[in-house]
Amino acid sequence: MFLKTLCKNIKFLCKNDLWNLKRTSEWASLDKIPEIRKMRLFKEMQHHKLLNLKANILGYEESVDFIIKNKCSLCRFGDGEFNLISGGDVSFQKYNPLLAQRLKEILMSCFDSTVNNRNIKIALGLCYYDFSDWDNLIFPKFFEDYVMLNEEKLVSFCSESYEYLATDISQLYNLIKDYDFASYFEHIKEIWKDRDIAIICGERIFNNISFNIFDCAKSVEYLYAPTENAFDQYDEVLDKAKTVSKDKLIIAILGPAAKLLAWDMSALGYQAIDFGHIAKDYDSFMKKEPRNIESVTKFFDKD
Repeated sequence: MFLKTLCKNIKFLCKNDLWNLKRTSEWASLDKIPEIRKMRLFKEMQHHKLLNLKANILGYEESVDFIIKNKCSLCRFGDGEFNLISGGDVSFQKYNPLLAQRLKEILMSCFDSTVNNRNIKIALGLCYYDFSDWDNLIFPKFFEDYVMLNEEKLVSFCSESYEYLATDISQLYNLIKDYDFASYFEHIKEIWKDRDIAIICGERIFNNISFNIFDCAKSVEYLYAPTENAFDQYDEVLDKAKTVSKDKLIIAILGPAAKLLAWDMSALGYQAIDFGHIAKDYDSFMKKEPRNIESVTKFFDKD
């Protein structure tokens, strides 16, 4: 009898994948999560606090509208800043304990309503907290892996009582597959269209840009800073920024140091926006560059 049962079980295992059987039986509780997440998240569901976190992050268009309407300053946080806060490096900024401390202070100010009453907003990566559009990501596996490895960090950095903007607004073309990018970029240009602006950026940022998204501004002043490890010369960068007229909108394209610059300049009465990869993203869209692993990796690498 035992041998007969064993033979049946062996035949069953040859014809069936136990992983698939287990997955099928446990998917009932994951009906509201896209298929791409079901494959990985159900294995350790008890650990996934992100599924219950009520993150309040405005969508891409809503985030742009908020900046246009309120003329607010902006600090954007993503995996690079999270890595620095946790003691790691990014490709264009080595770890510095003072930088990590300041980034964390800015990010965690969202938990204290009495700390920040200035016209400045913090942004988080929408796709780390809202899984509804993961099928539209160019490389969803990156986000799957990051969420699996960094869930505790993502939860601890997000206040449920704060309304965030979306970090991703500066790199949408190299983030998601399908979108009305032409309309989107026209929308985002409204932030600086017909305004006097000052762009504080690395020396090489615009070297390979053929289509400049800031051409619709009334005037553009460029102030250059180190392309790599800008925080190492932050005091000099800040002093240079202070020479800009307060009538001008400041656009900071300076990696993690841009968050500090936007925060500090806002405290001085400027509108200062940390806008990351926006110039490269628009140029990439206009050139109709492919979004494959090589091109996107290069896009997010140092200039």
